[in-house]
Formats: sequence, structure tokens, C-alpha cells
Amino acid sequence: MWAANVESPFRDDPEFWASVGRSADAFWTLLLAIVLVVLLGVYAAIAFVVPVLLLVVSGGHARASTACTRPSFADRNEWRVAERRAVAAAIPGALVRHVRRGPAAA
Repeated sequence: MWAANVESPFRDDPEFWASVGRSADAFWTLLLAIVLVVLLGVYAAIAFVVPVLLLVVSGGHARASTACTRPSFADRNEWRVAERRAVAAAIPGALVRHVRRGPAAA
């Protein structure tokens, strides 16, 4: 399981996973929006609304995750380093989760 590479407390935080998942979804929808604009022209630019909305939702989940995980660390810098490691471990699996399991893996 790709989530096993993520250290605690992030591994057990559903808000962390929701944030990482929505960020990965935003990446793929951004690529799709770019393709649509290239193929269909400027009128397809409305497709950029989807990745922006996903990033907003991801930010909300990230804020909630911070509230849950930050108290587990001695100071802010320790938490930031741990969060960066957790995100770096989670992103590769999040980017390919739909490919391996389909949309239900979100």
C-alpha cells in the first residue's frame, strides 16, 4: 500500500489524505484543461475552474490536517519538516491511485 511510506501522525489523518488527494486531482485536471485549451482554443479556458476549485478544497483539508497534526510536534519547524516528508512520500501514490484502482480509490 502506497500510504505505508507516510509517517505518523500524517498516515492516520484523513484530512491529510483528502488534501493530498485533491492536490493530485488538481494536477491531472490542470493538465486536462491545458490540453482542452490547446485543442479547442480560448473558450475551453473555463476548464481551469476545476483545478482551482480542487486546490481550494485541498487547502481547507490541509488547514484541518494542520490543526490535528501540529500539536504532535515540539515546534513549528519540526512539524514542517515532517509534513514535507509526508507529502513527498504520499504524492507519487496519490498521482497514480486512479490508474491502479480506479476512481473509487480517491
